[in-house]
Amino acid sequence: MHREERGRYLIEASAFHLTDGNKWQPRLTMTRLACANALSKSQSFPGLVVNSYFAPHNHKPTTTNLGRSMADEGSPRLKV
Repeated sequence: MHREERGRYLIEASAFHLTDGNKWQPRLTMTRLACANALSKSQSFPGLVVNSYFAPHNHKPTTTNLGRSMADEGSPRLKV
């Protein structure tokens, strides 16, 4: 798992091992960090589709970059 703070978000990139062979599905969790007037809140993106399923150590850059883009650009998919 990879974790990093970006602006007011914590990005967590991980992978889920699929039952068919040696395939891993990337997962992304974005957490809005707590501040003086708001509690922390998380949103998961478990069903990310990528060009191919990666080995667990190869998914992190792609998934982390997606989280960075969502945080930096204020993506409408990001509801927290």
